[in-house]
Amino acid sequence: MRIAHIITQFPPNITAGLGRYIAEIAPRMAEGHRLSVFTLNDGRLPVSERAGGIAVHRPRNRLFGAISRRRRLNRTRRLDFALLTLNVVVSNWRYFLRLFSAGRSGRPDLVAVHDSTNFLSGLLCHHLLRLPVVFHVHTTEYGVDRRNGTAGAKGLLAVVERWLARVARRVVVPTPEVRDRLAAAGWDRSSIEVVCLGGTFERLLAGGGPDGEALRERAGGLRARLGIGAGDPVLLFVGRIERQKGIYPLLEAMPRIVAGAPGLRLVIVGEGDEDGVRRIAAGAGLSGHVRTSGGWVGGEELLDYYEMADACVFPSLFEPFGLVATEAMAMGKPTILGHGFSRIFLGDPARPAVRFVRGDDPDDIAGTVIELMSDPAARESLAAEGERFVRKQLNWDRTVEETLAVYRSVLDEDRTGARRR
Repeated sequence: MRIAHIITQFPPNITAGLGRYIAEIAPRMAEGHRLSVFTLNDGRLPVSERAGGIAVHRPRNRLFGAISRRRRLNRTRRLDFALLTLNVVVSNWRYFLRLFSAGRSGRPDLVAVHDSTNFLSGLLCHHLLRLPVVFHVHTTEYGVDRRNGTAGAKGLLAVVERWLARVARRVVVPTPEVRDRLAAAGWDRSSIEVVCLGGTFERLLAGGGPDGEALRERAGGLRARLGIGAGDPVLLFVGRIERQKGIYPLLEAMPRIVAGAPGLRLVIVGEGDEDGVRRIAAGAGLSGHVRTSGGWVGGEELLDYYEMADACVFPSLFEPFGLVATEAMAMGKPTILGHGFSRIFLGDPARPAVRFVRGDDPDDIAGTVIELMSDPAARESLAAEGERFVRKQLNWDRTVEETLAVYRSVLDEDRTGARRR
């Protein structure tokens, strides 16, 4: 198959779970298939290159490049979100022009569009190039989770997301819960395919994992830099600092947690409303118990944070998948998830792989954290079950195999003249 992925992130431009996703599936998908990726350029990357057998196209946007070279854009801020959206739309137009100029013989068999921000390419490929489009929904925060009539850029995205879903031959989602959410919002359930994702650190751990002694030494140095004592328990949060991730109920729960688990430190890794975190912590007298990373953290540096943690808590109100869960579980950390996560992470209810809480209920968060931090045996069991579950049930080879099966079914329908919709 000749497959074109249209996606906002691709290595080395990885700033969120979407980038980690494509970094895992693209090399595997390129084995036996002709793969091209159309993605954003931060102004410093090559316009065209081949990376591991993958043709990568990054049209350069001079204005965006000039801005991003000065500072990292944070999509949780309105102006930055608008700039990012504008860059995506302009880049989408350039993706289309490149595909158009390639002629019929140079075009892919199928176009995979990732998330609604890439709507323009998807619609143009369908309506003008007559190419089959598969729509991968990695988040629903811009469309399904917003009421009709929402103003501004996000309101427009809500409209075009539904349009793209109507013309796409398949909609691929990462969990049954996302499928049900889309179907409840009026999307065609028969066109939605569930393909769960893999574990973020799978390749690293399969290769024997990081050097344990060196990792522990780096984690100890990180503790020292953050001003955390060697014996102080660490509760780790990783994610964007915004309402959807449940960070504010977690902060509201902290006074009770600190009272029930003396010496505990909450470490927040991510970007977003860092000023709000500091303000809330100071107002609650928690400044000595809350630490932040100072921005987004990725790569091996993120491993240091997980290694430092005694437990992880991600109280998301809604999470389309949540690679942070697979990260923590793969690192053998007892993990608490908000009700917004998929129940697939539970594993065997008799021997759960994670603990669930109401992400909008500070008392539930506090009670669960205190209970877990007070019971070493429970932490050990949860960590062992979580690690086993991720290794056995969530792997990227399966993700790629199931994704390719969806693509083949679309092309088979074209060959036979059958349409599923």
